Amino acid sequence: MKAHGGVLVGQAHQRLSDGLRGWLQASFDGVYMVADRGSLIEGAHRLQPELVVVDLAFAEGNVAALLADLHSQAPHSPALLLSDYDDATIDAAALAAGAAGVVHKASLAADLPAAVEAVLAGRPYTSPPGAH
Repeated sequence: MKAHGGVLVGQAHQRLSDGLRGWLQASFDGVYMVADRGSLIEGAHRLQPELVVVDLAFAEGNVAALLADLHSQAPHSPALLLSDYDDATIDAAALAAGAAGVVHKASLAADLPAAVEAVLAGRPYTSPPGAH
């Protein structure tokens, strides 16, 4: 896979953040990590990353508001959500709210490369149901 520009990752859990950084460094020139929603929004504005990877928990129950905030600050940065849920209804709602893709954390290692490739190519992505 060719190297892409920067990716901004919003993830509060250190171990998962470390794993994401390792996986994404192979594909992106810069991997920028933040641990809270405010830093995510500010980072998106400042960095204008090629991709935003964000934990669904950052939505605090309102995915549409999170995605609207990201889009207003970085309109050309698609958002790939990381979800604790293996639920097609939640995935569909996230896509309808403006997410470029949804990856289930249970299958993150297997699905992340395909998800990044699809989203950067302009195709929506959701983890296959029950893939883990």
